[in-house]
Amino acid sequence: MRRYLIIFLAVVFSVGLFFLTRYILNKLTKNNQIFYSTLVSVIGFCVFVLFAFLYLEIDSYDPSYYYQPPTLIDGKVKDGNFSK
Repeated sequence: MRRYLIIFLAVVFSVGLFFLTRYILNKLTKNNQIFYSTLVSVIGFCVFVLFAFLYLEIDSYDPSYYYQPPTLIDGKVKDGNFSK
């Protein structure tokens, strides 16, 4: 669910960045303002997604736990478990 929220927020951010860039370039009367706005929007989308995933997913697991799978000892199955 977290990744869908990140992607949604990145899309909203990039669309807002597109219109802001287009508005600023329109005030400066630059040519190719749609191209530049699209380029800035795509770069902004990529940067937002990268930083959001790094920020929100950096501590989403605890690497100090080790998994011991179930084992077969004397014909009986010993349950697996997590240990520190």
